Amino acid sequence: MGKLGRFSSLLVLIWTLALPAVAADRQPVGRVIRQEGGATVLRDAVRSPLLPGTAVFAGDVVETASSSRVTLRFEDDGTLTAGPDSRVALSQYATTSAGGRTGAIFSLLAGIVRAAVQHAGFGGFSIQTEDAVASARSTEWTVEILPTSTAVLGLEGAVEVTGRRTGGSVTLTPGQGTDVRPAADPTTPITWGAPRVERTLRLVGPAVR
Repeated sequence: MGKLGRFSSLLVLIWTLALPAVAADRQPVGRVIRQEGGATVLRDAVRSPLLPGTAVFAGDVVETASSSRVTLRFEDDGTLTAGPDSRVALSQYATTSAGGRTGAIFSLLAGIVRAAVQHAGFGGFSIQTEDAVASARSTEWTVEILPTSTAVLGLEGAVEVTGRRTGGSVTLTPGQGTDVRPAADPTTPITWGAPRVERTLRLVGPAVR
């Protein structure tokens, strides 16, 4: 290993030791695999830096700075990328001893995320905001909190979007999007124009496989 590699490994070790202690019975649900710019994790009321290789746990809140992105890979190979100025809570992530997912819920508090579920047949995988829930078993999509709505874009497969206050839902296919305003059903799915799709993908970056 060269000097740069040893230095990077040392940095990861230092930041890992600096993170707040985690109870012995808590197991990590994923790790940081890609990072651009600054990112932190809020755990047990303590905020600490994130670096590639850092473990994340259910209950953590991941935060990104302006012009930053961070990608997490989970035990079942699903990924979640948080774009600039984003806050996302790993509200729930349960897996089996064999690494299968029994259920995952993420709470997007600000900003934008890109989710990718790699394996069909595992438990649910949902991203929720104050106004909407977007869930799927094997697909890829984005969720963004805008000033007046939650915007969801389907990228692969199918994703169901439900209004949290109304219960009304729609299903998106690749390229289709919907907006969910407070106390309203999701709008009828439409194919987003190239400028809106390009802006959304620019914020979250390329897919991670």
